Amino acid sequence: METLTHFLDAVARWPAVEQQYLQSEERDFIATDRTIEPRTPALQRPLAARCTEVQMGSMPLLDSGDDDERAITVLVTGFGPFQDRYPVNPSYEITRSLPPSIPQTTAGRKPIQIIGYGSPIRVCYAEARELLPPLLEAYHKTIDLVLHIGMASGRQYYAAERYAHRSGYSKHKDLEGCTPSTDQTERDFGDCPDLMETSLDFENVVQQWQSTISDSPETSPACGADCRPSENAGNFLCDYTYYNSMVWYGRRNKKLEGGASSDRPVIFFHVPAESDEVALEKGTAVATALIQAMVEDFVTHRSA
Repeated sequence: METLTHFLDAVARWPAVEQQYLQSEERDFIATDRTIEPRTPALQRPLAARCTEVQMGSMPLLDSGDDDERAITVLVTGFGPFQDRYPVNPSYEITRSLPPSIPQTTAGRKPIQIIGYGSPIRVCYAEARELLPPLLEAYHKTIDLVLHIGMASGRQYYAAERYAHRSGYSKHKDLEGCTPSTDQTERDFGDCPDLMETSLDFENVVQQWQSTISDSPETSPACGADCRPSENAGNFLCDYTYYNSMVWYGRRNKKLEGGASSDRPVIFFHVPAESDEVALEKGTAVATALIQAMVEDFVTHRSA
């Protein structure tokens, strides 16, 4: 309950969440169409946060009971609007367009379950800092991997990010006009390295991802997509979100650096700014291919 209490404290910052929910003693939730809702009849409406403690069985897991065939579950997040120039953020539109599951297509390939976080993350440092730890804590018994999706307005290609930075955010203010202070960074991340890296085999993930895209038939929205590795997540909310997630996993698994594939099983995915129907279809197909590559690498190295 301590984890849930911290989560509700963070949720209380969001005006869309009603005090009736916050004051309720009911803490039992069900999943409906990938949206998490309270069981209490008076409160059965989508929550602004769309997340709380998730119990095994709350979401429709593709689990036969045999660990060799158990679905690998991936949590995916996206961001909300950014300034007047981008009233629609393609990262969240892609997140909500992803299929809920990817069946086992060939022998040896795990089925995949995708949980799209039901609300866009606001482009604010404080929200990322306060939301991510309780979100990951709530889901950690259910998920295996995390994919954060964000928009890179200056890029015309898709990029998988390798690293995230601890500092260097002072030049880019968020929607509230804020940046993380030096004192805040030291309090939050004083025990952490300046640069954090996903524990997945990044080069292998990118190679498999690019191979899938290059093999896409002409009828696929992913056909011809420009997909690249990146070592610069941009020192803004995308970078900051990525760092926060890897720190959470690194502390939990006592592996802030190095370690096994499951120690920091997170990747950040940057997409171009276009948000028309064609662009979103392509982005969804490219994101799906990246998820498959992440799962393939995770399963291979976990069993090695």
